[in-house]
Amino acid sequence: MLKFISKKIALQWIVLLVLLALSIYIIITQAQMANEQGTAFLYKYFVQFFLQYPWLGKGILIIVLLIQILFLQYYFAKNEFTAKTSLLPTCFYLSILLLTKSLITISPFFFTIFFFLIIISINYTLSSEKLKSNAFWAGVLIALGTCFDISSLVLIVLAITTLFINQFSRIKEIGVLLFGFSLVYLYFFAYYFFTNNLPEWILIFSQLQILGIMNDHNFDCASTLAPPIILGILYLFFILKFKMSSELKVVVQRKRVFTFNMWAILMIICLFVSNSVYPNALGYLFVPIAIYLSILAPEKNPFFINELITITTLVTLLILWL
Repeated sequence: MLKFISKKIALQWIVLLVLLALSIYIIITQAQMANEQGTAFLYKYFVQFFLQYPWLGKGILIIVLLIQILFLQYYFAKNEFTAKTSLLPTCFYLSILLLTKSLITISPFFFTIFFFLIIISINYTLSSEKLKSNAFWAGVLIALGTCFDISSLVLIVLAITTLFINQFSRIKEIGVLLFGFSLVYLYFFAYYFFTNNLPEWILIFSQLQILGIMNDHNFDCASTLAPPIILGILYLFFILKFKMSSELKVVVQRKRVFTFNMWAILMIICLFVSNSVYPNALGYLFVPIAIYLSILAPEKNPFFINELITITTLVTLLILWL
């Protein structure tokens, strides 16, 4: 069935439009912001803005979602992970958001995913001058991401790792990246300093919380341990299978596969940096999972193994949020 859908772009468009319409409807009718305690200062401000102007806030969330799926599709197509044009990454991503009710309660990871998709879509194989410009804006975007969710700090490691993979020993570009990151915080520091609100800003940083995944959930029985263990095994399977399937491909494609696998592994760190509780913290893995499932869909497989793996992944995610 998945292989059939992967061949029919018209059918994918229908599925995508239905899922997108449902996602927008849920944001308009049910969306609310997660607890702001222990979160970054721009997330706190957005929660306050959302409570004061709910319709405008929901409009911003819809725009963020649309930009996410545009960059997701752009990244997937640019790297040619499948032979034919595919809308499955967006279909899987929206399906996962709907299954996990992540569009009803908007957690900080929603913004980290937004910045993550932009960062991975940046071209890191350009000439030195253009690469410096991209590195600078990547630093700026990552800094803004950390203002919404402290877990976006992982994106600095992600960008630096990508520079080393694609441009060996690009120390100057890494310096430009860190400069762009620092510039944003220097601007906010100056703003709060000159408006006499610096103590309030510093207080927010002192209230930041991490390791939220270890809170508010009891892992003392098999029924609660089984779903995250299954998801972890599936995630490892995706990484290893993606790597093995790339062995016979050209060098450029192998590098793309290696880079994405590194990104998928680094996103796991976000689970522990975030203040989000279990299972909401697992939201950082939604994009890698959606991409892995999209790559798996058109492959030939005996006994419908890929279909079973896809269904198991989606059902596991559903169970985690029940």
